[in-house]
Amino acid sequence: MNLKGPNSTTFIVPGECFPTRYRSTSHGISAASGKVGAIIAQVALGTLDTRGATPTNTTPWLNHVMQIFALFMFCGIFTTLLIPETKRKTLEQLAGEVPDTPEYDPELSGRRKIEDPSKSFDVAEKDLNGDAAHAV
Repeated sequence: MNLKGPNSTTFIVPGECFPTRYRSTSHGISAASGKVGAIIAQVALGTLDTRGATPTNTTPWLNHVMQIFALFMFCGIFTTLLIPETKRKTLEQLAGEVPDTPEYDPELSGRRKIEDPSKSFDVAEKDLNGDAAHAV
């Protein structure tokens, strides 16, 4: 399959940047956003190209429609720069779910740090509620 351009980012960006548990939702949001944008472009801008047409100038708004499209493309370029660089990190590391990494966040991973005078270990939230506790 040969996907190029904006459609490929609909599937590449969520797969690369979002953790596994949110990935399918992110794919759906990305795909839906693209489809909503296409509908808006057809409804709002599709009718402008022939508005005010005369026999000598059949498409008076065409230049303006292209300028509006160019504005949205530049917004897309700058928005793409906001996507975090993964730099060969796993999705779990990016989500802050891997202990002993700089990105680790116990609250995001559903774990809390338990400090013991003799050692330090992580315990999952469900373990604190009485289920079988596993030191990690």
